[in-house]
Amino acid sequence: MDKTSLALAKVYRGDAIEAVHYGSIAVVNEQGELTHYVGEPEMVISMRSSVKPFQALPLLLSGGFDHFGFSVKQLAIMCASHNGTDEHRDLVISNLKAAGNSAEDLQCGSHWPMGLRLDGVYPTEEEENDPLRHNCSGKHSGFLALTKFFNEDSKEYLNPQSKMQKLIKQAVADMCEYPVDKLGVAIDGCSAPVFSFPLINLARGFKNLATKQAKSPETQNALERIFKAMTGYPKMVAGEKRFDYDLMRSIPENAVCKVGAESVEGLGFAKQKIGIAVKIGDGNARALWPVCMEVLRQLDIVDSIDKFPFLKRYDRPQVKNYTKKVTGKIEPVFELKKV
Repeated sequence: MDKTSLALAKVYRGDAIEAVHYGSIAVVNEQGELTHYVGEPEMVISMRSSVKPFQALPLLLSGGFDHFGFSVKQLAIMCASHNGTDEHRDLVISNLKAAGNSAEDLQCGSHWPMGLRLDGVYPTEEEENDPLRHNCSGKHSGFLALTKFFNEDSKEYLNPQSKMQKLIKQAVADMCEYPVDKLGVAIDGCSAPVFSFPLINLARGFKNLATKQAKSPETQNALERIFKAMTGYPKMVAGEKRFDYDLMRSIPENAVCKVGAESVEGLGFAKQKIGIAVKIGDGNARALWPVCMEVLRQLDIVDSIDKFPFLKRYDRPQVKNYTKKVTGKIEPVFELKKV
């Protein structure tokens, strides 16, 4: 394949091209058929946190979610890569307490909270050592709840051979319409099992989430609950200055999306009945948001950026130096190919 056809975005310094970001895009219709693409829609990639909504399914389907009396808002943070604010932290604590777990049970590790990093604020109160502020702590609180519901050893909740992790793997495979025995399995940044499969299947997964398509009524209902949690509480899924939050609140009750590390994004739209998956090859997230915006423009989902004030920051963003002077811009350079 001609490599130039894979160019998704260019970074300019002045009028000169300073960097080029390559990648792939897949768009599927309600039937899961590829309708538009750029690059290699069948490329196998690590999905990282983009599949968190599907990892939450077994807790709902098992009855554990209702057994512990979790709320819609609590479900939202189970699907999150959150900013680690006090509000996010408190919600994770409530999840843990509801199932009889504690912060000491978390095995996600800790890092400089995403919200502080985005604000350019250095931790001053040991926030970087608090696992409750880890962006994946909400997902882990759901994992621990399911472990408790199954009466499994909480110390083994990340073991790929545990009952609940096997169910999670199957749920990801089912929702993304990919054979479970072909899923690649590795270790994520939070130490949980992470999966790899073709980009087009991530698009199918988000189409299924947006349209609530599944083989059983029980799974359809669970998808409906996850969709309502994520779209009803998008701030809990991400946070301020985050694309997922800004997109879902800009196109409410329609758009559902989830980012993954190393620049992967899954998007679904209920009204258009489509799924989209985007991967920036070098993993640099600075190109991901402008590329996603251009996909939405070419698909006529975002017609005029002036109608979407929360999304303006991601549309052909300026590049600034350390004194805040504008030095360049990031521009998408691709055209979606129709199948």
